[in-house]
Amino acid sequence: MKRILLAVALCAVHFASAQIRIIPQDVVRKAADIEVADNSLQFCPSSVDFGTIDEMSGVWQGGVKLRNLGADTLVVTQVKTTCGCLKAEPAKRLLAPKEELRVELKYYPRGHAGRVKQRVLVYTNRSSEKPSAVLNLTGMVTASQDRSDDYPYTRGVLRLRQEQVSFNGRERQVQRIACMNGGSTLLKPTVDGHFLPKGVRVKFEPAQLAPKQEGDIVVEYLPQGEGVELKRSVYINGLGIAPRESAIEIVIGK
Repeated sequence: MKRILLAVALCAVHFASAQIRIIPQDVVRKAADIEVADNSLQFCPSSVDFGTIDEMSGVWQGGVKLRNLGADTLVVTQVKTTCGCLKAEPAKRLLAPKEELRVELKYYPRGHAGRVKQRVLVYTNRSSEKPSAVLNLTGMVTASQDRSDDYPYTRGVLRLRQEQVSFNGRERQVQRIACMNGGSTLLKPTVDGHFLPKGVRVKFEPAQLAPKQEGDIVVEYLPQGEGVELKRSVYINGLGIAPRESAIEIVIGK
């Protein structure tokens, strides 16, 4: 009987490691609507306040303990956050009864000036519909002064700190181009996917830029085999200018 139970537990660990997803979500139900599956899993403490930071101070990092107070083993299946600016990563996926693990937190303040009220929702094998534990993250992000001169390259009203990103072509890499909305209206920029090289993904963080708001063009490269070398222009939509005037360059390999 013990051997059977051990085999089932090992299968559960393997399944969890293969299926778990860290899913940042820009819209998750508000606090009043969140009902936890039970009280067997708890954050200690249940809230974290990082105080006051400047939006250009870089990534805030912290951590909190997550405890299994119940009598059954729990498998973490999903971790959701209420904003893409907040990342949460558990140290492992399986918690034995009375065991605890550490959840690493990262908050990206750039472009998110103001009062911060975000949440981390942890789902387990107890329920796929209701979270088993909820953490509240609070704080204040102060707005930085206008630094238009720090963005020497222009694509219409969109200002860039650089025009090109480079990847070695051998490993997964993520590069960021700092950008700012230099205009007086809201921008909703996107990248024309038809011109993206294979294995390249591009997104804007945040997805919308208010006037004078700063953000990032996040470019991710996934390896496509040895010896890949290319240089390609990709085009930013939503700027009201000709495609050739909105280009940035992506270089892969030598």
